[in-house]
Amino acid sequence: MYKKILLCTDGSPAADVASQYAIWLAKKLGGGIRALYVTDIRILEGPMLADLSGAIGAQPFPGLLPQYQEIQRDKATMLLDAVRQRCDEQRVPCEVAHETGILVSKMLDYERDADLVVLGQRGEHAPWIGEMLGSSVERMVRASIKPCLVTPAEFREIKHLLLAHDGSPESGKALRAGIDLAVALGAAVTVVTVCQREHEEEASKNLRAGEQLAMEHGLKAHAQLVHGHPETEILAFQKKAGADLIVMGAYGHTRIREFVVGSTTSHVMRKATVPVLLWRGQK
Repeated sequence: MYKKILLCTDGSPAADVASQYAIWLAKKLGGGIRALYVTDIRILEGPMLADLSGAIGAQPFPGLLPQYQEIQRDKATMLLDAVRQRCDEQRVPCEVAHETGILVSKMLDYERDADLVVLGQRGEHAPWIGEMLGSSVERMVRASIKPCLVTPAEFREIKHLLLAHDGSPESGKALRAGIDLAVALGAAVTVVTVCQREHEEEASKNLRAGEQLAMEHGLKAHAQLVHGHPETEILAFQKKAGADLIVMGAYGHTRIREFVVGSTTSHVMRKATVPVLLWRGQK
């Protein structure tokens, strides 16, 4: 489980926390890390740098481009060396890679050899986006075919998992993944199902099935049925239960609903103060 962890870093405070989680998990699970920094090729395109050089009164674009490329190389080297040093201190195997290209595309290339993708909730432009989830983060999670761990602003050890279960196929995969992780970490488990009152009977069956599965794996699980809207109740119950990690299926709604009104997955990722493990099987 999660022997090969892909850490996506951009030098932001959120990425620093993501590295702490990645290294902690790798050490706990006996795995290794590949840290990836991507220079977005769009920034190196002529029009953008030409506009920038004109705006700040810098030298013309042909002279600016090599300097900017060198800055990016130096930045990547510094950030990746810091990750490697932290891994060495924890005796966690580590590889590093610097690529130039489209961020999501490069991440997808590297995740083929990974069991888990770890990335920070907000990127290096967080001061300008407020509570919005970093657009690159959400694009990567939507595109990924591997489990993704989206990490918050602060690190804390994972001792209690909250497994959100609604009976859907994706939720079922997430439930089993969460149970396996809890067993590996020796963590406590709470299974929560959120429903409207008119669907309580079916939801109760799903909840009992989730609790039973956890018990079959030797876990002492607590199960809770909550009424309301999943996007708010999952977060509220996580705080009430004191869980350190939320595990849920990735994008359970239809694609149309996701793009029109947003999904439970997006809301939880954006608002969670603990890491969120999003599970989706191979496409």
